[in-house]
Amino acid sequence: MQAPRLVRQIPTGETGWFSSPGLVDLDGDGRLEIVAPFYSTFVFDADGKELGRGRAGKGRVYAPSVVADLEGDGVQDVVVGGNEGTVAAYELRGGRLQRKDGWPASTNSGGQSPEVRGLAAADLDGDGRVEVVATTTNTSARGAQVFVLDAGGRRYRPAGHPRAWPRDRGYGAFGENVAIGDIDDDPELEILATFDNHQIHAFNHDGTSVLASSWFRNRESGAAGRRMAWGDFIRWASPKVERRHYHLHKGAWPSPARQPWLQWTASPPAVADLDGDGRNEVIGLPNVEKHIPYRTQGYAFMVLDGAYGDGSRSAMRHPGFTRLVTSNRPVHRPQGDWYPPTGIPAPTVVDLTGDQRPEIVAALPGGRVYAVGPDGRRLWTAKYAPARARTFASEVVAADLDKDGTTELVFGTYSLRRNGGTLVVLSATGKKLSVTRLRHQRRDGNGIGVAAAPSIGDLTGDGTLEIVLTTMDHGVDVYTVPGSGTGCLPWPTGRGNLLRNGSV
Repeated sequence: MQAPRLVRQIPTGETGWFSSPGLVDLDGDGRLEIVAPFYSTFVFDADGKELGRGRAGKGRVYAPSVVADLEGDGVQDVVVGGNEGTVAAYELRGGRLQRKDGWPASTNSGGQSPEVRGLAAADLDGDGRVEVVATTTNTSARGAQVFVLDAGGRRYRPAGHPRAWPRDRGYGAFGENVAIGDIDDDPELEILATFDNHQIHAFNHDGTSVLASSWFRNRESGAAGRRMAWGDFIRWASPKVERRHYHLHKGAWPSPARQPWLQWTASPPAVADLDGDGRNEVIGLPNVEKHIPYRTQGYAFMVLDGAYGDGSRSAMRHPGFTRLVTSNRPVHRPQGDWYPPTGIPAPTVVDLTGDQRPEIVAALPGGRVYAVGPDGRRLWTAKYAPARARTFASEVVAADLDKDGTTELVFGTYSLRRNGGTLVVLSATGKKLSVTRLRHQRRDGNGIGVAAAPSIGDLTGDGTLEIVLTTMDHGVDVYTVPGSGTGCLPWPTGRGNLLRNGSV
């Protein structure tokens, strides 16, 4: 593979966060534009000319923007989440990025105007219109964290469920904490959400909770023996702890002082069929916490079965993931040590071996990239930074960059060090193929380099691929990959696709 070559840099004058750029034809001219949310949402053509910009609120755009034809009118829409409880939608019309009628939508609740840090979309009910799911940082006991909006910016109200959304789980969602996919036998899609606690929740499209297997039973007094929903119970690292506590109801109640539990603060899920049986699993990378006060011991590769058939496997550990592969221990971040922000442990699900069964890949805090097979075995690790360094990595994206039939893995790095940003390409076996230091890096107290997942596509229409980066410190970088082709793009952008729903 030839190393990526810088084509152009596009300054924005704004800090970028975790908002992966979108590469999409917004104006119908057959060429891709660059949608690049920073604090403003910019749209550039392939030559770097600004075509429009918008502001979702007074602050930053944290999560990747959704790009979709919301109402099926043939026009691509751009949806972004800001702070102050705002979700905005735009169309590129008349040479300008203009807000759509009915938007922005509000996610204010419980007396709080939270930041939207998770955004995903899908046609939940199969009616041809796309719904948008937003997760927020609301921490009010009277507020909500999960909102579903219809194509017109209103709260989604499926027939017979006038109060379906929003939903409150009591804890904020501080990363890209949402995925959408089919995890049961009904025709509608389910919403998977994680929060700043120790549960992972699954919602039906009407806002009701998906039940976990009857193997899990409540141990609480007053509810003893009752079946629980996915988000009703803490997930522990050890299957023995879960069996003793939720199934047998024996022994002392577990505590993180003794047994590690799983924390989902900024851990977005994914949905994919790992074993090829036609049923999807739910994939996540929670951090493993132990001690009081809690300290992260590593990040675990967790896979849970869906709620198919009689539901007897719902939320159970998928075969091979009873004992969880866990990453090395990252550097401890004391309270108040926020910058640069720790990388989001986002799973990338892609077939690395050519056997039609996808692997799970993640560049995790602690300086390493991990690849785990569909059977739960660790395949390889690759070092991107020293374990104790304050250097982090973006979500990994995947494409066949050299037309040899195997997938390459692409991600960026960032830190507070001078010239700390790099663009890294690995082979499907974890071998470093290229490490490119970004040019003209600037000083930024938030971070220097690439926190957002790169995006890969053919910007120029010449049959070769470009890699587009939104950087924290100096705007947008566009690289071309000589000799590349467009035939294989299994995970080309943040959260896998422009709906940002983490679904394969």
